[in-house]
Amino acid sequence: MAEPEDLDELEAALDPTARYVVKVMRQSNDDLKAMLAERDEQVARQNEQLARMTEQLDEMKRMLFGKRSEKLPPMASEVRRVVEADELTVDGNPMPEADEDRKRERRRKARKKSEPARKKKRGLRKNLPVVKETVAVTPEQLPAGKSLDDFRPVGDGEVIRRIEHVREHLVVVEYHMQSLASKEGSQVIKAEAPTQVADGGHYGPSVYAHVTVSKCVDSLPLHRIAKMMERAGCPIARSTLCTLFHRGAELLAPIYDRLLHIARHDPYVHADETTLRVQADGQCLKGWIWVVLCKQVIAYVFDESRSGKVAQRLLGGTTGDLITDGYSGYTKVTDVEGRTRVGCWSHARRKFFEAMSSVPEAKEVLDLIVELYRLEHLAAEREILGTEAHGLLRDTDSRAALANIDAWVDARKGAYPPKSKMGSALGYAIKQRAALSRFIEDPKLPLDNNVAERALRILALGRKNFLFAGHVEGAQNLAVLQTIVATCAVHSVDPYEYIKDMLIRIQSHPASRIDELLPWNWKPPPEPAQTGT
Repeated sequence: MAEPEDLDELEAALDPTARYVVKVMRQSNDDLKAMLAERDEQVARQNEQLARMTEQLDEMKRMLFGKRSEKLPPMASEVRRVVEADELTVDGNPMPEADEDRKRERRRKARKKSEPARKKKRGLRKNLPVVKETVAVTPEQLPAGKSLDDFRPVGDGEVIRRIEHVREHLVVVEYHMQSLASKEGSQVIKAEAPTQVADGGHYGPSVYAHVTVSKCVDSLPLHRIAKMMERAGCPIARSTLCTLFHRGAELLAPIYDRLLHIARHDPYVHADETTLRVQADGQCLKGWIWVVLCKQVIAYVFDESRSGKVAQRLLGGTTGDLITDGYSGYTKVTDVEGRTRVGCWSHARRKFFEAMSSVPEAKEVLDLIVELYRLEHLAAEREILGTEAHGLLRDTDSRAALANIDAWVDARKGAYPPKSKMGSALGYAIKQRAALSRFIEDPKLPLDNNVAERALRILALGRKNFLFAGHVEGAQNLAVLQTIVATCAVHSVDPYEYIKDMLIRIQSHPASRIDELLPWNWKPPPEPAQTGT
């Protein structure tokens, strides 16, 4: 076979027509090579797209038709699965080997764990008002030939207690305003009328509180609340209920502003966001409810945008840690403003779980992530959460577990298409590595942002029921009242009683002492004395 140099010599020896034919053939060969290369790239792109669409189809099938076992298992159950072999009995002895004995011991432990909650429920039942009814012996119960006159009462009788439901009802409260005249007749003094939410209004603060709690806690739309009022014997138009809801939000706005200020300046802040549609002409606009929460406060803010400008407005100028997912909208807050980004391991875990249907080896990294949570479970058992001992545990064991995860991810870097489920999960873990490792440096930081996601669930439930907000101001008013009831729940304060009291008290309370009205500082007012009917 001739060498390339020989081919060139042979071509040079050919006549012009033959050289032209060779040139055309070479050009055609180059064109075919380029076409084949382009075709190979196109096939690769189509294969990648087909794989991505197959993953999406499998995910939709799992979401629509899959069993619960095919859904992402809660981390608590995964930790229990891992630590089960090391668990002890209620008495501190090793778990028995026999399956029936282990099941019996688990039930004992579960009952012991739930005892405080059950004790609290029993304590709350003691606060229920007691209605006493006497059940008399009827003549039909007497022996033949005997009458009631032949018997006498024996003691106080047996007491049987049952919990009954008293149907909700509305009442009209008549305030009889006392007037006093001096004995010499020179002065007449009238009692001051109780403060009202709105001058000349027909509804007292308890109605405002009921509407607010029904919508923000029970996620009931206003038209259902109107039906409940009608069944209670007092029809109130939905438009009137809407007015009460928004007026309450306007009055409580100073408390909301203070709660939001406390939340955004806390050194440890969680943040997340979810959609809320807002009614507009001919359509519904897509708005966003942002949640900013700390240990004391759960604060919601509505905005028509999800851009980074909103995050910057909420958290700009503050310092500390920001626990959130990988959303780039918080980048300016963490890279420019002064907050340190803390990643969410639940999001990373979820991405690998979604990839497991097409890449079964993703189960390996899921088990490695469970090890991080197992160590947190161990710290909770030792009652050292947030302490120096917890920090030492993280610096040794958690750091080693984190190194195993990073090694697993790095070993597969570039092995999967970037837009595939596995490629996306690997990319997320690599891009968020610094944020996901931040918890090692501070034992007070959590592993995930689940607390913010849980705070948004009530809004997601409400969104399914009332679908959208009537206008932008209404959406922000929903955020105001949702903030107040959520913060009340954090401090075990009854939101109904709190709002009922605040709607009156805030009208005359000095703005400089607004902290006295915050849920954790609030004390229920004394019950008014009964003066008759």
